[in-house]
Amino acid sequence: MPKASHPALKNISKTLRTAGNSRVFFGDVIYAPGGSCGPRVQADYQIVVMVQGSVTADVEGRTVKLAEGEAGLFLPGRMEFFKFPPEARAHHTWCSVHPSLVDAALAEVCRRAEPVQPVTRRFEQLMELGLSIPQRADQPRAHALVESLGLATLQAFLFAGVEGRGGAAEPDALRRALEWIGQQGHTAVDLPALAKASGVSPAQLVKLFRQHLGTTPIRHVWETRTRRGAQLLRETGLTVGEVAFRCGFQTPFHFSRWVRELFGVSPRELRSRVWGRKKNAA
Repeated sequence: MPKASHPALKNISKTLRTAGNSRVFFGDVIYAPGGSCGPRVQADYQIVVMVQGSVTADVEGRTVKLAEGEAGLFLPGRMEFFKFPPEARAHHTWCSVHPSLVDAALAEVCRRAEPVQPVTRRFEQLMELGLSIPQRADQPRAHALVESLGLATLQAFLFAGVEGRGGAAEPDALRRALEWIGQQGHTAVDLPALAKASGVSPAQLVKLFRQHLGTTPIRHVWETRTRRGAQLLRETGLTVGEVAFRCGFQTPFHFSRWVRELFGVSPRELRSRVWGRKKNAA
């Protein structure tokens, strides 16, 4: 979050989003009693976590209150104003995920989600890990790791609401599937194998993905691998074929077809656009 507007703010702030291309920020700040932030238009999918104290946010006329031990999700494009209570300081952390990392299915889940959720242990661990990784412009691998953590943190927030309604077993299966997809980034995959790794039947896994992510398991696999490949195109000199095989595609053609579907251009065009912007910026 940006610096508060209140003049009495004791700005004890640790913002780990620094110069560079990272599309995820993890940050930590303490506001003095009576501090405020905004009004501002939210640019990202931002999760605000109250570590100590509370905050009241006005989001385009709707009041959102966060107490200690709660997290709130704030969506891009909305006008916000945060007000902290006058009687005590407030300590919060946050994770901001740029909209370019959030596909249409996940964005729809975010829009339907309850805006305030309790902080689960898994969510807390992801936040702690994100805050622990320093980001510098010359560390593209750190950017990649932090972006993955940002998406995992966003998903953990969304799953927290399902667990709170008594559906913990199903999100556990979905998490196992997502973890398998994240770890087995280059191996062959089919629905029965993914369902076995998740501990549910193939039909149940399809149902879970459609219900919570608005997509199918196999489509999510290829979208995840395509985005990983796009990141390698942007940040390395590997050939298109090398990127394709490292990300689990059987042929460069298969990878190119998915890149065109998600980004609207070929892999070479995607790389040239990014590298051209970097060259001009230099």
